[in-house]
Amino acid sequence: MLAAKNHLRKEKDITRVYRRGSYGAGGGLLSVKAAPSGRAESRAVVVVSKKINKRAVVRNRIRRRLAAQLAEMWGTVAPGYDIVISVHVDVADHSTEQLSLQLGTALSRAKVIPA
Repeated sequence: MLAAKNHLRKEKDITRVYRRGSYGAGGGLLSVKAAPSGRAESRAVVVVSKKINKRAVVRNRIRRRLAAQLAEMWGTVAPGYDIVISVHVDVADHSTEQLSLQLGTALSRAKVIPA
């Protein structure tokens, strides 16, 4: 999991990233928006809407799986970015490898990690 200092928590920060961030698509399953933050470290959040699944247990499982994949890639993420990962479809049944590939693609298209 990501360290507490790398969690993007405030709603105003998330809204700023949605409005001003650069977009990176991950093959239809998820997308990434990233905006420069001016901080020494990057911060991230995974957003899973109730439109994806009504059950909080499923949404939290998706959030945890993606956060774990992001934590594995965190060493390659450029410092100084606020990152919002938005899930577009229910990925609860997708494999870990597929999620990792989609996340890596989206992060590189948002120019947060090297291609």
